[in-house]
Amino acid sequence: MFRSISGRSQNYLLPKLKNYEPLLFTFSVNKTQFQKPKFFSQLNDIQSSQNDSLSRHIKQKILATGPITISEYIKMALTSPLGGYYTKTDIFGHSGDFVTSPEISQMFGEVIALWYIMQWEAKNYPKNIEFIELGPGKGTLIEDILRASKRFPKFIESIKCIHLIETSPTLRNQQAIKLADVNSPEFMAQKFDKKCLDTIQTCPSKYPNIDIKWYADIESLSLKNSDSVAMIMAHEFFDALPIHRFELGEFGWSEILVDIAENDKPTNIIANTKTLDSVKNSEYKDATLQNPNVEWYRSPTQSKSIGSENKTPDLVNVDDQFETSENLEFKFVKTKKPTINSTAYLNLDKFKSVFEKGDSIEISPQSAVISQKLAKLVNETNGVALIVDYGKDYTQSSTFRGVSKHKFVNPLLRPGTIDLTADVDFSYLKESINPIANTFGPVEQQHFLHQMGIQARLQQLLKIAKTTDVQKDLIASYQRLTDPAAMGKIYKFLAIKPKNDTNPPVSFDLPEKVPQKVTKYTSQSIKKD
Repeated sequence: MFRSISGRSQNYLLPKLKNYEPLLFTFSVNKTQFQKPKFFSQLNDIQSSQNDSLSRHIKQKILATGPITISEYIKMALTSPLGGYYTKTDIFGHSGDFVTSPEISQMFGEVIALWYIMQWEAKNYPKNIEFIELGPGKGTLIEDILRASKRFPKFIESIKCIHLIETSPTLRNQQAIKLADVNSPEFMAQKFDKKCLDTIQTCPSKYPNIDIKWYADIESLSLKNSDSVAMIMAHEFFDALPIHRFELGEFGWSEILVDIAENDKPTNIIANTKTLDSVKNSEYKDATLQNPNVEWYRSPTQSKSIGSENKTPDLVNVDDQFETSENLEFKFVKTKKPTINSTAYLNLDKFKSVFEKGDSIEISPQSAVISQKLAKLVNETNGVALIVDYGKDYTQSSTFRGVSKHKFVNPLLRPGTIDLTADVDFSYLKESINPIANTFGPVEQQHFLHQMGIQARLQQLLKIAKTTDVQKDLIASYQRLTDPAAMGKIYKFLAIKPKNDTNPPVSFDLPEKVPQKVTKYTSQSIKKD
């Protein structure tokens, strides 16, 4: 995860677009709207006990069913009501574990707003637009898009509803405080607790005639108007989706599982991690098997070989790529033979011919399902989608990791207290989407932002900045977003358009090129106080 650790400076105005002239404007902020409600302090008081409960819950699950998939572990560690990571407070920002691009600078959200406005123009100014954001975080990006859109009255008047896909009551609460009309009766009636995930919450936004709706998953989403055009944003959403990890062995693709670390041997129950052989022979019905088909696992980032000299012929030890002084409660193990998951997910030709024995890969089936739903929505509404995340345009090996206090840590460390992430496989997303809609990219973040005019926007902001400190902060934010050594290269943009629209959208229609050096602004652009 390549997120920055610093925050952002004051918001300024949007740059001009085509024939629009940039207009400076100011706005006031009612700071009382941003005070944390009692809900946050109550969560802080019980987080420690919840984290212990979550670890016990995972152990009980393993004792009952055998080693669990990495996908199951991720789901519980991130979203469990017993203390999942996303039920915490302050996970974003300098005091949290990471900072995302929208939290770094207003420029990021502004250029993305311009991109959507240009798509609206290309579609001949449709009158009904509905924005959909998956994993909105604190709501900063969609707020920046709406704020910037105020300079284009016809566009913001066309926006009828903001749909937010969010599974965390805590984050829903933060989004509401940032986006909603906090004085409305509908807002006052909302309760952002565990029960809210069972309903579709709605209230008016602080922007006239724009409603906000929250959903626990994209399957529940429904547009407000039948003739609406869907504009979709998924920023750092797919990296947090559960993955499965597999390794190619003598008998095919084995699966990497999670077991209790204090055991010398893997848990002797394999009900939901059964191999194909056990399915055929109905062995999995015996819940007290003494020789489960799993072995310890050595991380392929260190070695593709499996450890020898095992205490049992069925087991080989786990190795891990992250050093830690803490005792881990969980460990990785590996099945000796293919599992139902590996057979179901790795049946494509590319998984049969490209890889060699000992190779390890990560697959996110849920990413395929969700990306196909986005593609269908884009195709049916003549809409457009933008996926922004870090990753590569090919299948990768061992990118699953934890993030805590802006550092990479062992992903099995203290479940519920750290973020879990894996690099996005953009090639996998495209393969899932292309039968339904057209994809463009991915292009690197530095390319997208420069094509959309972030350098010109930076110059505007530098001219109106009142102090040298503000100018330095703007320059540092720009560099962090675009420098290849920071976020400029590893973060990528993928666009989705309807199947009948083969024209590349702006920023995807030109070959990627090396932009001007980011050091251009470090000396000549800073004025004295």
